[in-house]
Amino acid sequence: MQDRRQKIKGIYVILIIGLFAAACIWLYLQTDSIIIQHGIRFYRKLRTGVLSVGSVLSVLMIVLYGVEWRRRQIWKREHDEKAAELEVRKEELLREQEKHKEVLSVSKKMDAQKLQELLLENAAEKWHSLSQQLLQIRMQMSIMDEYQEKLAHLLDVNGAAALANTEDVLDRVEQYLCKNVRKVLNYMDVADDDSEEAVREVEKRLQICHEDGQKQLQQVQEFLFALAEFLNKQGEDDNSMEMLDIYKSTILSSIESEMKYPES
Repeated sequence: MQDRRQKIKGIYVILIIGLFAAACIWLYLQTDSIIIQHGIRFYRKLRTGVLSVGSVLSVLMIVLYGVEWRRRQIWKREHDEKAAELEVRKEELLREQEKHKEVLSVSKKMDAQKLQELLLENAAEKWHSLSQQLLQIRMQMSIMDEYQEKLAHLLDVNGAAALANTEDVLDRVEQYLCKNVRKVLNYMDVADDDSEEAVREVEKRLQICHEDGQKQLQQVQEFLFALAEFLNKQGEDDNSMEMLDIYKSTILSSIESEMKYPES
């Protein structure tokens, strides 16, 4: 429809230009004849009239083209804005889909942040009746994040590069928590939130997950205090490096014995 209107407008413009050009050519070819028959004054008035009409038409055409150009610019801007908005929505949808893609896969390191987002979504939507329990587990994962940050800061301010592998210990604990959360989320996906029995079973699994998480967090906290105490004792004797290795080995062995992943 828009293209048809543009074609019609183009035909009108060409017709007007053609008529004006024909009038100018006729006036030029009939100059002598007009002067002889009607006199020089009439010819001048006729010429002035033709040129005036031509000037008016030229101004109108410029104005119309200006309005049309402005209208096209506005349309283009609105079209570009809509296209950009659609692109943003498309990207947001893709990000949302990507966010949930293989979140619970154990083929690679699990993303604790994405699991926290899933816990929030379940607390706000399907399993809002168990939102308190879900948020408690999410809080445990947040605390785990804080412990990891504290460890990184502790090693950094003490220049304890030799203890960098202790960060792997906390990573193992975090992955252990993630796998426990994964088990609950998988069960929640297939459970019926309208069934009282299913709700009780989910609540039971959440409770087990929370209790186990508390146990691991307590151990991590004790580990951090023990590590801080060890750092405080560095430099007090000549056997500090040897003691460091022994202490590190003891801590890692203790953590690994507790952090054995149960079969999924």
